[in-house]
Amino acid sequence: MAYIGHRCDCGHSDLQHTETGEGESLGYCTADFGHTCRGTCGPIPEPEVIPTFNGKGKPVERIIEPGGGLPSESGNPVVKTCPCDACVALHEQLVAAVA
Repeated sequence: MAYIGHRCDCGHSDLQHTETGEGESLGYCTADFGHTCRGTCGPIPEPEVIPTFNGKGKPVERIIEPGGGLPSESGNPVVKTCPCDACVALHEQLVAAVA
């Protein structure tokens, strides 16, 4: 399914920025091979459910818990998802809707 995160005004997700959603901004975008994408990065937007794929290109069929890791081929987390209060609240809302 996906992970919960923030999509910046530049169009890239929080995973491609230098900061998490816990501060004032997402920091600099590193989507251009570690360099800034030169897009406009503003304040942190509301979280959203962002489609996610594993190392083999297959969709992740669950919502990854905020602060949890995206799986790699070896099973070890590659990056951690945003643990901010807004992401946690959206996760709780989605889990309650499924239960």
